[in-house]
Amino acid sequence: MGTNLVSLISDIAVGVSAIIVAIVAFYGLRIWRKELTGKARFEVARNVMLLGLKSKADFEWARNPFTSSGEHATRSRRENESSDVSMVLDEWYARDRRLVPLREDLSKLQEAGWEAKVLLGKDASKLVSGAIKVFINSYAELSSAIESYFEGRYKEANETGVNIDQDWLGELRRVIYFTREDNLSKRIEQAADQLASVLRGYVK
Repeated sequence: MGTNLVSLISDIAVGVSAIIVAIVAFYGLRIWRKELTGKARFEVARNVMLLGLKSKADFEWARNPFTSSGEHATRSRRENESSDVSMVLDEWYARDRRLVPLREDLSKLQEAGWEAKVLLGKDASKLVSGAIKVFINSYAELSSAIESYFEGRYKEANETGVNIDQDWLGELRRVIYFTREDNLSKRIEQAADQLASVLRGYVK
């Protein structure tokens, strides 16, 4: 009888211990998972913020009105280029090259935005996606303006009697060359501010 009682008590103790271990493991797993999720959110929020700031700086550089002679020194010259044609092609080449880092950073930002959509809350991910969309659309506007503007300028410089709408060229030029108060600058500034505002809480 005594042996059976000891065995029963031992079995109960083992069972209770197993339950306690299971409970502790369950809560430990939940805490670990929560910490892991928090760390992942921190990393993706930090990455999106940094890429947003970098993309904003890329836009400012791409649209900086000053162009140095070194920026077009590697351009291959065409045969019998006139000085007017050279001036247009040099500037076109320099502006196209400035788009390269912007394009690369926006690609990274878009990828980070997809991660943010999975990891962050619905409201936050919606605002992040909206800000990134402004960056992408602004890039499309800028690259299109560069292509159209310099193609028009090239025709003027290379062909006799070509009449290009100067008002249209002026509008394109305002997209290409940065001023602090222009509409494109304001949209990019607002998008960067929106990213910072939404993500600041995740990186504290």
